[in-house]
Amino acid sequence: MANKPTLRDVSEATGLSSYTVSRALSNGPDVSDASRQLVLKAARELGYVPNRAAQELRKKSRSSVAVITASTSNYYYLDLMKGVQRVLRVSGRNAVVADIAAEGVYTPEVEDAIVQDLIQSRTAGIITTLTLSSENVKLLESWDIPVVFVDSAPPEDATQVPSIWTDNYTASMTAGAHLAQHGYTDWLFLAYPSRWSTRAERERGLHEAATKHGAALQVLETENDSDSACKTLSNYLNTPGRTLPRAIIAGNNPLLHGVLTALKQREIVVPTQVALMAFDEFAWAPLLDPPLTVVDEDSESIGVLAAQTLTRILDGQLEAERRGDPPVPSYRPEDRREVNADLIVRQSCGC
Repeated sequence: MANKPTLRDVSEATGLSSYTVSRALSNGPDVSDASRQLVLKAARELGYVPNRAAQELRKKSRSSVAVITASTSNYYYLDLMKGVQRVLRVSGRNAVVADIAAEGVYTPEVEDAIVQDLIQSRTAGIITTLTLSSENVKLLESWDIPVVFVDSAPPEDATQVPSIWTDNYTASMTAGAHLAQHGYTDWLFLAYPSRWSTRAERERGLHEAATKHGAALQVLETENDSDSACKTLSNYLNTPGRTLPRAIIAGNNPLLHGVLTALKQREIVVPTQVALMAFDEFAWAPLLDPPLTVVDEDSESIGVLAAQTLTRILDGQLEAERRGDPPVPSYRPEDRREVNADLIVRQSCGC
């Protein structure tokens, strides 16, 4: 492992005394907000982690893996965790969940705090469902903590970091083609913010499908939680002169919940008045009335692939340590792969 930045480095970068830097990092009450922010910014840029974490990391057992999610209300993550846990149990490891957007709203400050916490808690490796900042990926790399991205894109400069993603473009083209088979020409895609990298390919696929089949696609962005989705769709439908789209595609489970709430409040019947489709399968989708048509990414299988990839990397680090070599994560070209998604057709689309 390369030499780590020290408290003195942070002191020199900020022009503050080592005492002030130490008090700022430990959230001491006798440090001004301006000084604390200056210290935190310098520590983050330098990749500095308090010494207590470094002391613990030297005794690291590599037994705990963190799965970074973005709102655990999404059933995608529940099935993903099933696959992750299935693999980790065999290797004697365990998984913990770190929710980076508990209310569906992402902030860089929460991301930074979670990454720091994971380093200090001696996390062996990370599976993340959200694109992390380039700075945080480099920070984790400096501490020899491997990262596997799941259904999200690594930063552009992290060209070797493992990633398992779904072919959302083709899946969206398939979904759009199915809507066109019903003769629907007016589609609404209720989408989460573009911070979630899957948004771009899903939107691109739907746009191209709409163009190909002579349909009009309206993209309506909302925050990534059910309450915001319900409010956003309600405001859209309440606009004077607005007509009800013939088909609505919900970007994920939380947004689907918001759509169903808004439609129920207005006594709009699915699929007679509006066809409904959503991304991501979940256990009770077949039990809805009518049963829901979904794009199924099979997140449990993705979780298995991600955990298998991370397990191989962690085992390689342990072997390197036994040889007396630095435990630098070893990534392979095959660690970056694309998987397919299926359209599960039920009755909510009009079939």
